[in-house]
Amino acid sequence: MPEIQKEEILISFLNAKEKYKKLAKFVVQLIQDDPLAPKESLHTIIFRIKDKLRLIEKINAMNNNLETSEGSITVEDYQARIPDLLGVRIICLRLSDVHKVEIYLKLLFEENILKLVKGPDQRRSFILPVHSGASLPEGINLSYSGYSSIHYQVELGKNSDAPEEMLGVVFELQLRTILEEAWSEIDHKYRYVRSRIGKNFPDHINIGFYNLSAYLQVAALQAENLCRMSEVYSQKKSAKDNVHDALLISAEFSATEAENDEAEKKLSSSEIAKSLKKILGFKVSLRTRIYIEKRLGDFNSEEKSNKILKKLLNKPRLIEFSNIYKEILAVEPLRNTKEGNIDLINALNFAIFYNLQGKRVAQEGLKAVLRWRKDRQIC
Repeated sequence: MPEIQKEEILISFLNAKEKYKKLAKFVVQLIQDDPLAPKESLHTIIFRIKDKLRLIEKINAMNNNLETSEGSITVEDYQARIPDLLGVRIICLRLSDVHKVEIYLKLLFEENILKLVKGPDQRRSFILPVHSGASLPEGINLSYSGYSSIHYQVELGKNSDAPEEMLGVVFELQLRTILEEAWSEIDHKYRYVRSRIGKNFPDHINIGFYNLSAYLQVAALQAENLCRMSEVYSQKKSAKDNVHDALLISAEFSATEAENDEAEKKLSSSEIAKSLKKILGFKVSLRTRIYIEKRLGDFNSEEKSNKILKKLLNKPRLIEFSNIYKEILAVEPLRNTKEGNIDLINALNFAIFYNLQGKRVAQEGLKAVLRWRKDRQIC
């Protein structure tokens, strides 16, 4: 790469770093503050912005491997052509947590809170056979890369409630377990930085790193197994200790009753959807409905969820919510499907706090949430 072009890209990237930092903090906060995020599955969310020397190395490598129809990367297009200038990483304790977060991300894509550009791309250094002596599936590449995670190329969607300047900026969203993260940190510091500049270790050290990766992947499987056994044991112990619960799980609970109970749950869910559409005038998203059903379940009431919902979102309460909303954000709430799902969660929480903790606590709580939304929109 010519020296002048290199300097132009570096100056541009240094100026863009603040934008990427703000975007990263917004994404981390968006997930952490989302009431429907699987909090028990999120151990840590971190981010990193690509190092300037690594950026130049990557551009040189990409320019050396261009298709004949492609032009060299320039200061005008490097941000669009290198999607991992910003990487946001979600770290989970368990393998099953990774699956739960994948499901959650799909909901964010469906609601256009996040927009999927490319992926998911599952990068594994190798795959261990399930049974001793079993052959590997055809096409599996056992070349040692020392890298393991699930990668998405994404950008913020129109329903993310993000400032305009953050929209359209592609970044990489990575998903991995804490053991994979530990492996990545060790490998990056002691092996990868050398191999990147052509200083390779002898075979016996490379094999050692390869083995370490295998041990940690096996450890991840064992950790998942131990966690599941612990959960099963705890549930059984709890049932034995609680006489009331033991009676509930007695033989009198027939298969027919279980089927009826499942049918009643589905009916309740359908009735909630109908009630919400009648109250609001639009159909709420699946993600929002799941959250509402969960919140209504916290009441432990014998009443059906749709009846509780009607009592909470009564006309006087919605009018009071609307007045506070207009005072803080200077617009009408629940005015369209884009903001409607977010507004509905705020309205429901306001009504629940009103019922449980009184008018003043509910009002101040709502004002604090709406001020935070306003600040986030203009950051």
